[in-house]
Order: sequence, then structure tokens, then C-alpha cells
Amino acid sequence: MFTTLVFHEIRPKNEISSGARPILVADGYHDSLPMPLYNSLDFFCELLSYLKDAGYYFLSLDEVKEFYYENKDIPAKSVLITFDDCYQSQKKYAYPVLKEMGIKAVSFEPTGWVFEEEQSYKEAFSQVLSFKELEEMADVFTYANHTHHFHQREGIEKSRIMWESEALFIQDLDECNLQVEEKDVFAYPFGLYHQDNVQTLSNLNFKLAFTTEPGINTRITPPLELHRNIVMEGLPIDKFKEMLGEQK
Repeated sequence: MFTTLVFHEIRPKNEISSGARPILVADGYHDSLPMPLYNSLDFFCELLSYLKDAGYYFLSLDEVKEFYYENKDIPAKSVLITFDDCYQSQKKYAYPVLKEMGIKAVSFEPTGWVFEEEQSYKEAFSQVLSFKELEEMADVFTYANHTHHFHQREGIEKSRIMWESEALFIQDLDECNLQVEEKDVFAYPFGLYHQDNVQTLSNLNFKLAFTTEPGINTRITPPLELHRNIVMEGLPIDKFKEMLGEQK
């Protein structure tokens, strides 16, 4: 079994204290990143240090595929680190920490949000990186499909993949796959989807798809509905251990 963790914005505490901020993306979509998706840099480092010191094994996507499709074993204490949306803070703050600690991670890339040209860091926005900057972090991050232009929502219960036709969803997946390395791995935008979307991914031979439903992934977890855990800022270490599946 293994736990998947998902992060969005990693920032110093003084930046987080100013509150939620609007996103700034290449295709012009307007939204605001909810505060539960921000983690302080200190807390992020604390979590990673615990995982390293406790002897956790950091999985790759290939190893997760082998776990489900080739019945291969993984270490008893295994974790998969993921990021969503490719914000500037991923490069400025998270990438140096991960690189120094020798930890690999997965980044789910909404390619329609990614800028063609690099831009200066904007503290007041959750701004997405450029393609060049993503390439520069490829020694740490593996990039996978998070839609092209379909990372949009209506309220908190419906995402664009749920209201568009299957044909347009497939077209959008194909457009994203032109830019990402992992073409059979997907993360549902905002964690919102319905079973028709799962079936579409299956028909297209996607191997893995990640929700934001918390929990531990086991042999019997559907590989196209894998659990991912959002780590709230300041989560007590005993609760973090529970999230990892450690016995009390």
C-alpha cells in the first residue's frame, strides 16, 4: 500500500498570511486558489524531513503502474509526492528543497495554463510557470496530464470535464499529452469527475488517475480512482502519521 500527497502552493508564512489570491494563467481562466491549498515552506520542509528520517520510500509513477498492472511489490513505507497546477512557488520554493533532499515528485500540468515566456515571480498571484521553467525542473519533476483547457469549474461540485462532450474531453486530453511526459496518467481537476470520465480514461488506456479523495491506496483501489491526501497547514504529526497509514 502507499499514500499519495498533493501540494499546490508552497510559500513562506509571511506570503501566506496575506490570504487567498487570484490565479494568473496563460489561457485567461479566472479563479482563486483556496487557502487550504497553501502550505508554508517551513511546514513543507518539516513533512519531508519526517518522511526521510522515518525511512519512507519515494515512489515513481512507473513503480505505481507496476504495482497495479504487474503485481510487483513496493516497500512497506511508500509515498508518492505530487503537485498540481505548476505555480511559480513550485519552482521558487519547493523545487530547491526537493532537489537538495533527493526527492522526486510528480507535477500535474494543465498545459493551457502554462505560459510561453518566463515571467517574474508575483507574490500577489498564484501564477503558473512557463514551459521552459518546467523543463528546467525535470530532474526532480515528472509531468503528467491535468487537461489542456479543461481545468475549469462551476462552483465546488462540477468541473469542465463533467459538462463537455466525451469527444471534446478526448481532444483536450490529446492536446495536453503533446506537452507532458507521462501520457497515460491523469489527475482530475479539482478532484471533480463522474464515472463517464473514468470510462473515457479507461477506453484511452490511461493507467493511473488521481482524485483528491483522501485515503490509503491498496491493491484493491481502482487505479483510475486513486486516493490523494491534501495536507493542511499545521497538521499535527500524529495526524500526519495516520494519513500515512502508520499504526498508533
